[in-house]
Amino acid sequence: MSGLVYKDLINLKQQWKSYLLILVFWGGLSVMQESPYFFGGMFSVYLSIVLLTACGYDEQSGWDKYALTMPVSRSRIVLSKYLLGLLMDVIGFVTTAIFFAASRTPFQEMMIGQCIFQTISLCMLAILLPITFKFGVEKARISIAVVMLAPILLGYMLIQSGAWHPEFNFEQLIHMAYFAPVVGLCLLAVSALLSIQIYKGKEF
Repeated sequence: MSGLVYKDLINLKQQWKSYLLILVFWGGLSVMQESPYFFGGMFSVYLSIVLLTACGYDEQSGWDKYALTMPVSRSRIVLSKYLLGLLMDVIGFVTTAIFFAASRTPFQEMMIGQCIFQTISLCMLAILLPITFKFGVEKARISIAVVMLAPILLGYMLIQSGAWHPEFNFEQLIHMAYFAPVVGLCLLAVSALLSIQIYKGKEF
């Protein structure tokens, strides 16, 4: 499975200059706004886009048909994409931590921010990968906007209607933030099982 991940990294290497330029741009905006959280949030979302790019290369080249002629199970092909996503999450965690440290963000605030950003990234992967395996990359890209905007709009509507009154003290928020990545990992595990079932039923 490591060979499949390495193949994706080689494909993504073609775009590394573009990725670096975008990160520098977002970093500059964060410095101007004096908000490292902007960089962390945007980077979390961007990792999902990068993963979809790797899936797009496979789709355009007809990689799946070729891969299935080799002694590689469908489960391993699916799990390699999840492993790639987790690897990019680690890269995102380290990069964002460096940015937080450079901006002299207090350690507790940094950890809360990191937990939130990692949870966002994990949840986006959990939603987007089954969609990608089922409908293809283009529809998954369209769903990114829905994944990002739907929770915000739903929360706003519930608050405005009076159906939801979010009242949390700081200690509760800290505990929720630290627990959130565990929920994200659980969702990702369920997502992986769903994607495997979807991929096993596909014909190429």
